[in-house]
Amino acid sequence: MKTSAPGISWPLRYLSKVADWNAGTFPMVVPGCNQIYSGETIALHLHDYRGKLWIGKNLYHLLPGDITLSPSQLTSRYELKESGTHLCVHFLPPTLTGRVPSLQLPLHFRLGPRTVVARERFWRIIDHARQSGDNPDSPAGCAASASLQELLLWLYLQSRRGTTPHRSSLVEEALAKLGRAIEASLAKPMLIGDLAAGVGLSVDYVARLFARRYGMTLQHYLLLRRVELARHLLLTSDLLVSEIGRQVGMPDPQYFNKQFRRVVGQSPLAYRRQQAQKSKGRKKH
Repeated sequence: MKTSAPGISWPLRYLSKVADWNAGTFPMVVPGCNQIYSGETIALHLHDYRGKLWIGKNLYHLLPGDITLSPSQLTSRYELKESGTHLCVHFLPPTLTGRVPSLQLPLHFRLGPRTVVARERFWRIIDHARQSGDNPDSPAGCAASASLQELLLWLYLQSRRGTTPHRSSLVEEALAKLGRAIEASLAKPMLIGDLAAGVGLSVDYVARLFARRYGMTLQHYLLLRRVELARHLLLTSDLLVSEIGRQVGMPDPQYFNKQFRRVVGQSPLAYRRQQAQKSKGRKKH
């Protein structure tokens, strides 16, 4: 595999093995996380904090929702002022001989509201990897590898899309403001009308603009973002499921259960129990 900042060369058709031991949500606690990291795997992170990250000699200013690729054998160093968490997937670099079709992936992605799609793809990899245990050649391990390849190709396409000149800086400013308003209000029910009024646009125009730009309705984006936050709380806290529902803007337990099941495929309680059992199984090894 060839690596050269600020990108990494990746084969178009390749299924890398995902490391189950390092797939999930991980805390970055200040000051302990501000150190140098290096390993045999490639690290794919979705960051939920602000700070600085050096990958080799390249400096990246991180914002919540940013995605980075840290190549193997290349040192990474964080400088965070506040603690936070990130989604993490580690996988082995390809071992190929001869010339193969490949693409150049950036080491840093900033996707805006499209990050919610990336989050769901991250969780798909993580869920498969956890089911595989320590056997990457199992059906679940192969599913994790296939989901990883799909995510990498999707990120490449998004990076190419990001180079297209924007039609209107006012539109981009409105979308950015809308994204900030959503992130600041995930813990309470939100009306689309209120969000639209907050950015000075009509409800119909906001709905069309969001769907055209990000390939999903604003309502679906809100649901995915709330469920992603609920997953994090289910795995990292002892809060009751009903309390987690309130913290992600869905105070009705039946409604929360239904919407979580719609996205994840199982109830919040079943999800928490399943992930706890898998975590105990990994510790025994």
